[in-house]
Amino acid sequence: MIRKVLAAVIILALMLTPMFTVSAEPTGTVGKFTPVIDGDRDAAYEQSFSFNIFDQYNANRGEGWWSTHGNQSTDADANIWFLWDDAFLYAYVDVIISEVLNIGDDHILTHDNPWEANSIELWVLWDDLYNANDRLKTSIEPLHSRKWGDGPFFEDIEPGTQKIAKMTPTGYCAEFAIAIPSAFLKDGVQMKFTLQVNVFDGEGSIPVGLQIQGDSVEDVPVITLGAPIVIAAPEPEPEPVQEEAPVVAAVVEAAPVAPAAAPPTSDAVALMGVLALASAGGLTLFARKRK
Repeated sequence: MIRKVLAAVIILALMLTPMFTVSAEPTGTVGKFTPVIDGDRDAAYEQSFSFNIFDQYNANRGEGWWSTHGNQSTDADANIWFLWDDAFLYAYVDVIISEVLNIGDDHILTHDNPWEANSIELWVLWDDLYNANDRLKTSIEPLHSRKWGDGPFFEDIEPGTQKIAKMTPTGYCAEFAIAIPSAFLKDGVQMKFTLQVNVFDGEGSIPVGLQIQGDSVEDVPVITLGAPIVIAAPEPEPEPVQEEAPVVAAVVEAAPVAPAAAPPTSDAVALMGVLALASAGGLTLFARKRK
């Protein structure tokens, strides 16, 4: 009886285990490659680390973590990819949203921190990974490509950083080349990184995703700089086959051939005989007269 009860308890525990499993924060290795910063996702990104915005700690699909008007529900989604080289940490973000509304050109262009607009915030920590105060926030929005950010190193990092954002058929995207100090752009270096997307829905603004702030530094994705990515050169296209011109046989006109003389008929032979006799007789008479 005791064995049966113990077996039942073990089975129940195994059944309930997945319900209490806490999903780990996304971690991965970033490939080394230098992309073109043009807002298009280079093929190398597909071979490097990426994660979805809702893979992050306490991020629930379909809602943000706060709202200016109380309603936190949103249809926004986003994915981020990473690369690195000796000068930059690269990030490509694809935001999927049904409509990119404009909170107002004046708000976007004149505010120091116009986060309430539809925009992307990247939060990076690269030195002391447990001191959230050292994080960098770098931002961009798609309607004007307005750039901003903050943090203790922002003024040093921003002048060398490149950012571009543009609209897409499914929302908007942005590509970043963040000028992390070169001492930290080495194979094996780890950084902490979070993605936040701000959604202006016409009524108010909803931040979605995760920041590096305060106690959240323990629960953020960790990226590790890794080996180079090799992109195979595209195979050259085959040269077009040139069709050979058809060989046309030369037509040589033969010189006209004179018709062959018809063989003499029997009448003609007889006439020729008479003429020959007459000629012979004439010669005989001529010879006699001369005697």
